[in-house]
Amino acid sequence: MLDQRLRLFASQKEALSKLEALFFAEAESRTLILSGESGSGKSTVVQEFLNGFSGTIRGYTTVRHRSADGKQVAFQHLLLSDASIPLELTLEYPDKLPADFEYFLMRDETQLVFDRKAFMKLAEYMSPVQILKNRQPDLMLWDEVGGEELLVDSFYETLIYWLKKKDKPAQIIVWKKQHHKSKLRLAHLCATEIELLDKRRQTILDYPAVYIYDLDSENIIL
Repeated sequence: MLDQRLRLFASQKEALSKLEALFFAEAESRTLILSGESGSGKSTVVQEFLNGFSGTIRGYTTVRHRSADGKQVAFQHLLLSDASIPLELTLEYPDKLPADFEYFLMRDETQLVFDRKAFMKLAEYMSPVQILKNRQPDLMLWDEVGGEELLVDSFYETLIYWLKKKDKPAQIIVWKKQHHKSKLRLAHLCATEIELLDKRRQTILDYPAVYIYDLDSENIIL
């Protein structure tokens, strides 16, 4: 758990109250999608929520690694059964990024590499067999979802399983919005893949009994 409180703005405080309300909802309705543009503070809200959360958690968060000059950026999954939420979700290095981490996405000035196999491993980690190995956790965290990983069948099917399951833990899904910049990063996908990705994104957003809180609009959608 974190040792210090984070500074939240008005919309983030409202989102925090929605997360806290999850545990008073009916089991089928205990999934909240926390949406917002990059930099809107989605992960900050989750950090603050988990800072005061004493229940059991399974899931993952995403740590960003970047060079000081901004030329190298990489993203790594942190499994929450192995470690607590880190104080910083963005780590900066004066020179090159460490080579001994398992990054699922790396980009520099010349290329972007996305490792779909990392999400196959993540699907196994989030599977009901693994999640329920000991006892059902109080909370599941998916941080984050909405990009190319939804083209990994096992990952998408695992997420849909937990959306459909009636007797399930509370869930927080940190949602990745698609805008012009992110669409450029998906330029390597073929038309069929882009169509499938859009369809799967909409299926999740349209799923019954899911609450969507958008930090950009400060609205909650039932």
